[in-house]
Amino acid sequence: MLATQLPVLFGGLAWTASWTLVEHRPTSDLLTTLALTLVQALPLLFLLAGALSLVPPRARTRWVEQRYGLGPPELPDTAPSSALDRRAPVEDSLPDVHDQMRRFLAEQAPGTELRVSSRRDLLACVYPGGRRTARIGVFSPLVHLWVQDRQAAEAVLLHEVGHLRYGEQHVAGLGSPFTGLVRAWPYVFAVFGLLPVALLFASGNVAAPLMPAQIVLVVLSVVKVLLIVVGALWTAELAADRHAARTAGQRMHLRALNALDRRAGGGLARLYHPPVGVRRWFASRTERPSAQLLLVLLWPAAVLAGDLLDLFGAVTAYRLLGGSYRAEATRKAVSLAREQLIAGPVWWAMLATIALWPLIAGAWSRLWGWRGQPSDAFSRAAYAASALLPLLALAVGLLPVGPTAGGSSQQAGDQGPGVAATPPAGATALPTPCPSRSRPPRPARPEGIPSFSDARLSKDDGTARPTPDRTWSFRTLRVISVQPLSGSLTQAQDVADRLAHVRWTLTTDGTLTADDADLPPLRTTAVHGDTRLLSGERSRTTDVSVTTVWMDARLVRPPTGHTMRLDLIRTATGVTHAVVACRAFDSTVTTAARLALQLAAR
Repeated sequence: MLATQLPVLFGGLAWTASWTLVEHRPTSDLLTTLALTLVQALPLLFLLAGALSLVPPRARTRWVEQRYGLGPPELPDTAPSSALDRRAPVEDSLPDVHDQMRRFLAEQAPGTELRVSSRRDLLACVYPGGRRTARIGVFSPLVHLWVQDRQAAEAVLLHEVGHLRYGEQHVAGLGSPFTGLVRAWPYVFAVFGLLPVALLFASGNVAAPLMPAQIVLVVLSVVKVLLIVVGALWTAELAADRHAARTAGQRMHLRALNALDRRAGGGLARLYHPPVGVRRWFASRTERPSAQLLLVLLWPAAVLAGDLLDLFGAVTAYRLLGGSYRAEATRKAVSLAREQLIAGPVWWAMLATIALWPLIAGAWSRLWGWRGQPSDAFSRAAYAASALLPLLALAVGLLPVGPTAGGSSQQAGDQGPGVAATPPAGATALPTPCPSRSRPPRPARPEGIPSFSDARLSKDDGTARPTPDRTWSFRTLRVISVQPLSGSLTQAQDVADRLAHVRWTLTTDGTLTADDADLPPLRTTAVHGDTRLLSGERSRTTDVSVTTVWMDARLVRPPTGHTMRLDLIRTATGVTHAVVACRAFDSTVTTAARLALQLAAR
């Protein structure tokens, strides 16, 4: 599902880069747009890399062993006696300890290979040795713990065995792109997110159209992605703790966690490993239904938190746009969130996965090399209870709502003019004439809708604007992006569908028209190099309504290539005045969408 978002992000990134090159002098807002597009793409690239790591596990194995200095252990019959004479007391027993660990793993997880390292910053980690094999890396502190408290050290190894029982060595452990995302993200976000935004504010160009709202949405989308990643990593760690506590015993596993607590790192390590206090709580309650339920709920809870962040971000973005958006920000955001909830596949797929997982858990484990049903599988009651959360979310999304976010409707008898109000109690009702049918006035362009503007392009220097040397014909190659500004996502997508296969004509007088697209002709307002700004307006009237469509466009032709980029902002406002049963009804509905198209010359 996340990978399906990559084409839109790549398209936006490519066209933002081409727009920057066309301008020749990149401005701070263009550079910020480019940087924020990279910020949105990078988390998805990491997640895609996590999925692709299933294909070439050998490459990751070689990198991990070189990076952490992991190699085959020394066994008693292969260790040179001259070397043993010079070792410290713990080092003297290294071959025996390694042999004991190897035999313990052969009993608990047949086929798992042991690798050792002299590094002192880790205890043990699992990583893939192949598609159906795994390796466990053991580091110097675990050797010391094995000598001092072997049962606690065995619990540490059993925790790693818990990972490989579900094939988690492919997406977690050493060399994991998921933990790499968490580790690298603060630096990536500082360079590609905070620094460009700081430059934008320093340049005094904070009034760039849509820029403040876009910054809010980008920052929250990053947190949303991290929520799912962190939720997945915490689920894996707590499930592995559950296996270790059930196999070694809760007391031994708690001793192992105490040893880990003395070496636990802070900062970012707390994101891809749960706090030790949380792990102790789960380890002491492995048999209780509440622990199982909370563990299974981590995934839908992370998605729900992400949806709530989307709602908060939409409200904030609408308010930052100002104008009519500020007054209706919450209603617009709720309408958009509901549309995405019921139209998107995430919650439906989650519900299906939770419902089917008890049936396919054994096959999943065998797929990654583990034979038989895992002995620590969760009860079906835990999955049944956890399915209530996506069911509740979908039920809320399917509930009927009032007017859409794009407009409002009111009865004139209640709030609008033209109908006599209900007389107060005790008063004599006087006869009032029925309101007359009349055509409503033409609406004004809504406030807060962005438009394409550039000081260099809009400056009137008294010279004639360049016109095309001939008539050009184009066709829509693809729709790069669709962004609803007012109204629902379905309404914006409907506009995109109508433009997906349109044929365009740019005449010598600078007019751009679209065949069978129900768009007003767009006339050139400014030209700078290969960039052309256009606008158009059209009104249609009936006996009871007036609908006006405003179009702002930016046509960019890169110096090289046969394609062009067309950015559109389409705004439509419909005003209706109807009289039914001697009562007047007035309504105003506004929809707006921003689209980016790639055009190809015919």
